[in-house]
Amino acid sequence: MNLYNFMNEIDETILNRGLLYFKDGHVLGTKVLSNGWVEVLVVGHDDYTVSVQLADDGTILKANCACPYRGGPICKHEVAAFYSLSHSFTPKESPLASLLKSLSIETLVAELLKVADENPMIYERLMAYQQPQDQLATFERQLEELVAKHIQFGHEISGKAVQRFVDDLYELLGQIKEQASVQLKVEMMLLCREECEGVDNQIDDSDAIFSEFLGELHAQLQSLIFATIDYHQDIDEVYSLLMSRLQKNDAWVDFELLDLLSEYGREPRYLQPIIHYIERMVEVVEEKVKGSLYKVWYELLAKYQEESLEAFLERHADVPVLTEFRVEQFVSQARYEEAIPLILELESLEENRFDATWKLYRYTIYEKMKDIEAMKKLAYELFVGGKFDYYAKLKKLYGEEFPCIYDSLKLELRQLDERELYLKMIEIEKDQEALLAYVKEDLRYIERFASLLWDRFETEVHDLYEQYIKQELMKVSHRSGYRRICAIFRRYRPFTTDEAYETLIHQLIAMYPRRRALIEELQCLLHELEEESSNQHVEQLSIDIA
Repeated sequence: MNLYNFMNEIDETILNRGLLYFKDGHVLGTKVLSNGWVEVLVVGHDDYTVSVQLADDGTILKANCACPYRGGPICKHEVAAFYSLSHSFTPKESPLASLLKSLSIETLVAELLKVADENPMIYERLMAYQQPQDQLATFERQLEELVAKHIQFGHEISGKAVQRFVDDLYELLGQIKEQASVQLKVEMMLLCREECEGVDNQIDDSDAIFSEFLGELHAQLQSLIFATIDYHQDIDEVYSLLMSRLQKNDAWVDFELLDLLSEYGREPRYLQPIIHYIERMVEVVEEKVKGSLYKVWYELLAKYQEESLEAFLERHADVPVLTEFRVEQFVSQARYEEAIPLILELESLEENRFDATWKLYRYTIYEKMKDIEAMKKLAYELFVGGKFDYYAKLKKLYGEEFPCIYDSLKLELRQLDERELYLKMIEIEKDQEALLAYVKEDLRYIERFASLLWDRFETEVHDLYEQYIKQELMKVSHRSGYRRICAIFRRYRPFTTDEAYETLIHQLIAMYPRRRALIEELQCLLHELEEESSNQHVEQLSIDIA
């Protein structure tokens, strides 16, 4: 690393901070010592001495700073010192330099061509001397060649072909990072983005490899833009570049570019042109795009020009997508009466027809208003609509009047055929009459509710379980199905007597004499019953003897 290329060797964030320190005059003086050592005084939160040892050709041999920074090998004070020294350092001329100066241009060019041809690194280093526009043209040509190498017009690529294409793109992205000019980096990344968008429909991105690359490209662009704003490096040039790209199409909006540009909103001189662009575009774009533009407009004002928000919302009160922002504004100002009609308007939109979000929000506002009647009505509506959490709220709101509401809910839920909601409610209330009536309609539920019904409807539980077993047996005709029936039998066991249990098994054997697999499985149940009875008899004898 030397005083002429250290910019390429240092973390970009630290480099930018050090450059800003140098530009803002934080370097106060330089003191030349022996053996190539130089001390540079840099002012930060405190005065720090940066010690640098330089070779005759400007190579940085050693460098250290007295500051407490431990986040990396080089701090911003050292970078500021490097920038200062690069402006004042005069290298001693080597014998080779003297010789090269004495050679003719033709000889130098010929020799350099030979060396560059033999060593790719030297070739790349020499090519870096191109002017930015030449570099951009070279990059564009490389990009086009890369795309042509992987994708043929009209043909789709997939699998490993996509991976190879993306690997080459990442390599190209690495070359972009090596450029010194932020503006040039942004221009190259925008070219890469445009080229990728052009071939997007020819890539089968099932593994999301290409999408990940585009995400990384966008993140790199965003990082560069943050750097231009934070450190005022090429800030005007990059802003103008992005703005000109954004304005290329008069009837279509590149929302990714607009998102990148919105970061400039923190500076008023950039914010107003962005807002003027949005203001112009909402008049010409399709209706479905307008909503997104209005949202960006609102977010820009909320972030950077909050004092103008209220006037903006009033001026565009007829824009549906802004209604939710007006609601937020009214609620934040405790203007609940004004917020409620807007929420009702949002609830009525077709896109919110099956979404209870705004109803739930309206309930929280009624709570803040302590409007009990409105809370009762909406809690009832939310519960019937499937929000079971509101059942407890209903009980609390109605208090002693709740039994009447309970009967109304049972009737309405049955009419709406909201079975699970109805069952959950009567199960929580331990409404045995309603549970028994439901089981009689659908015998499957005897297994779920037998224990709740047993203490009061013992005979009914016994009869319904038997009906259920017989009903299920009619649906099966293979051993796995018979085993499922036997599993139901075992669950039925606690709700009947040994005699009734055995009688039902024998009934089924008599009903299906030709189903050998069924008889074998039912005989297993009889065997289990005999073993259980035998064990109980032995236990009783032991007790009697004791």
